[in-house]
Amino acid sequence: MLFVMVSILIFSIPGLWFLWTSIDFKLGKREKISWKTPVILLIILVFSSILIHIYLFKTYGFPIFQTNIETVIGMAIVGLVAGIILIINVFVTITMGKQLPKSIHDPKTVNILALCFAIHLFIILFIAAPTGKKVAFAASINQAMAATQNADTEEFSIALVSSERECLRSTSCRSTPYSNQYFIQNNLSKTQEVQVKIRALNSSNEEMKVIDSKIMTLKPNELRLLETEETSEDSSVWNQYSFQTDYRIATYQHLLRFRDPE
Repeated sequence: MLFVMVSILIFSIPGLWFLWTSIDFKLGKREKISWKTPVILLIILVFSSILIHIYLFKTYGFPIFQTNIETVIGMAIVGLVAGIILIINVFVTITMGKQLPKSIHDPKTVNILALCFAIHLFIILFIAAPTGKKVAFAASINQAMAATQNADTEEFSIALVSSERECLRSTSCRSTPYSNQYFIQNNLSKTQEVQVKIRALNSSNEEMKVIDSKIMTLKPNELRLLETEETSEDSSVWNQYSFQTDYRIATYQHLLRFRDPE
């Protein structure tokens, strides 16, 4: 999640800059709100993100956009959060608006803040987070390639690239399972159908899970994420994992079988 955290922090700079100058303006520490510089910085970041997406598309074949389901969920989150803020603002304005001075409750200011927050959340969900996740998945592919490049004597190479929790704060990670990414490469000179059984072990060498992969068709030298019944086909490739466990995988055992495609 390091790449995602860094990406979100970078894209949050313009919003935090604008918020900081707004507070200073409210307190009388500056004559006007500084919005031009944060907007220019945001445009530069968005343009840079587009270039990264294009590079990853050409290099790794990653789709430019998320799946339709992820887009709908993201838009629903943005609309829900903004809607809740606006509803609360309307409720407070109707019930107590006339009794509260504008220094405490200004409906117009709240509406502007709700709009700014919705825009910020949209940028995080549709630009910052996908950029970070794409970069992280590209790094996983590179690690898998490095781990399998010296395994030419084996018919298939399998590598566990990551076993981590998908959360940003340590306090929210306690009940979050570990998402595990295995990659498999076909080292043969012909297309094969392959299925793998994984036995995942924790740091105490205790069995956590035994799971079969899907029957995957791999071309010669093709490297792909190992897919199981837990791999979501509705998620973008950079959001996918092989399977989840309650604890980090320390080591694993595997069996595989393969055949010529029918």
